[in-house]
Amino acid sequence: MSRLEFHDVHKSFRAVKALRGVSFTVEDGEAHAIVGENGAGKSTLLRILAGSVTPDQGELRLDGERLRMHAPRDALSRGIGVVHQELLAFPNLSVTANVFAGREIVGRGGRLQERVMRERTRELLARLHLDVSPDAPMESLSAAHRQLVQVARALIFECRILALDEPTTSLTDGETDHLFAILEGLRQRGLTLIYVSHRLPEVFRLCDRITVLRDGTFVGTLRRSEVATADVVRAMVGRDLPPRELTAPSAAAATRLALSGLSRRPCFEGISLTLRAGEIVGVFGLVGSGRSELLETLVGLHAADEGAIEIDGRAVRFSSPREAARAGLVLVPEDRQRQGLLFNLALADNLALPRAEAAGDIVVKRDRERRSGEALLAEWRIKASGLDTTPDTLSGGNQQKVVLARWLATGPKVLLLDEPTKGVDVGAKYEIHGMVRRVAAEGAASLVVSSDLPEILGLADRILVMREGRLQGEIAAAQATEENVMHMATHEKGEAA
Repeated sequence: MSRLEFHDVHKSFRAVKALRGVSFTVEDGEAHAIVGENGAGKSTLLRILAGSVTPDQGELRLDGERLRMHAPRDALSRGIGVVHQELLAFPNLSVTANVFAGREIVGRGGRLQERVMRERTRELLARLHLDVSPDAPMESLSAAHRQLVQVARALIFECRILALDEPTTSLTDGETDHLFAILEGLRQRGLTLIYVSHRLPEVFRLCDRITVLRDGTFVGTLRRSEVATADVVRAMVGRDLPPRELTAPSAAAATRLALSGLSRRPCFEGISLTLRAGEIVGVFGLVGSGRSELLETLVGLHAADEGAIEIDGRAVRFSSPREAARAGLVLVPEDRQRQGLLFNLALADNLALPRAEAAGDIVVKRDRERRSGEALLAEWRIKASGLDTTPDTLSGGNQQKVVLARWLATGPKVLLLDEPTKGVDVGAKYEIHGMVRRVAAEGAASLVVSSDLPEILGLADRILVMREGRLQGEIAAAQATEENVMHMATHEKGEAA
């Protein structure tokens, strides 16, 4: 029996057509995945389901009855809960206040029933095996716990349908396992799950059927038991993705970046490494290994305690990212939402400012920068309605391509990338990898931090492994496997498996 039906759903944002006549059904009690490249329309579809966006044409039906929703409160009242990719939380309020936000329990005279809400929250947190106080401020929680509080908020209203948009983007493997155990338990109690993710192994682990969207259109609904990952990828991108061609930089290539005994305690200590022109070096390590802190120190966000940094044989030490960019070293940060983009400015300004800063320009020349911006949109295939739009109108993958393009436009000698494909789909990931390889072919050196081990194995010429702030060793790409890289990341030097 169909629990939820999408019928000929259309939605446009200015000149961008996000959805073009999407129709499919979600069965009662199933776990149903929605996949597609960034910009395929997945998040827009969930925003319509959540009641925060109204379709231009078409309709949704719940148990055969047309859904008429004008706000998220309407969706909750119909038993539909949506956990969005960007967590919608009030950081300065308690867990209880976040769970009941907008639907508080009140008594006579409109007085809040705080004790009742606190106890109901406590019971639900225990049901989710979440060891968090109902009185704890949201800002004190880890990303995984904030994610689960959003699930709790949906369940407190006894939702029959729970939709999750990229819920594991900021979670470790252990936290993902915890979330999946909870979702399996909820499903066994009859909840219908809608799961949006670019991580296909998770989709195959959890879901019964997989709906594929491409460029805002419905491609098809596939039964998990009848397809392989390659079939889903082909449906998402409309083509087979070619395998990587392994190339290694010449041993005679010039040294772009050299570190000697670099330390910033307690984050990392005694880091020595070299990067040659045209080389892509991956850095892998578990959370707390000091990977991101190393990149932030190199670019001048933090000061090192000791050690030396050289670019093209010249000793440098930066006090700000501006100084680093002017010397040819740039960082593409992990968090594009908070560190990578200026959401109050148009794409034209977002693309122009890094190059202007690196060049030391006092005045941004509008005509020249608009021409350059248009060229960047075309060169890197960034899907946007134009330079005057703001980054929030773009999909996650296109936002990430803007972050990368704006720094590549400075012509860096050394490119530092922290989780460069976090939260993007397989097609966008392939394009971003192509951007990095192209920069390497032009003579730059890249240092790539990623917690996605298959990404490191597929992108890097060699892999450096960090553990507890120290460099454990390196493995050439041709000899690297998931097993030997993970062993090095989790064991002391010389320790047997």
